[in-house]
Amino acid sequence: MDLETEIPGVRHRLDVGVRYDDSDPLVVSLVFEAAGEVPISWAVSRDLLLEGLDRPSGLGDVHVRPADDGELVIVLRTPSGTARLHAPAAALEALLLRTLILVPVGAEFAPGALERELDLLLPPGPL
Repeated sequence: MDLETEIPGVRHRLDVGVRYDDSDPLVVSLVFEAAGEVPISWAVSRDLLLEGLDRPSGLGDVHVRPADDGELVIVLRTPSGTARLHAPAAALEALLLRTLILVPVGAEFAPGALERELDLLLPPGPL
């Protein structure tokens, strides 16, 4: 992926791994790796990336939109700044289609899985 700078037309190449784990089927991880540094992972909604292939999408920290040049623009916002990444849309779409083969939309949770996850997060007893 390329990181867009404040200077128009100037980009820096970044080593970004795109990972999917079917045990967390709603998330695609963007893993930023730099020599000698601890990798930084950013969790992005798989549905958001899929939607962003066709139209501007996202609220809050992550926005995704197609660009005219066959790229996908992914904007990541933090309190300390904003990163605007450019990725080849076709390559990202191919990866996302493979995730849909592993876990189709609507099959992210097996029956009862959501309830089990909520049981882990919420304290026992009445609310």
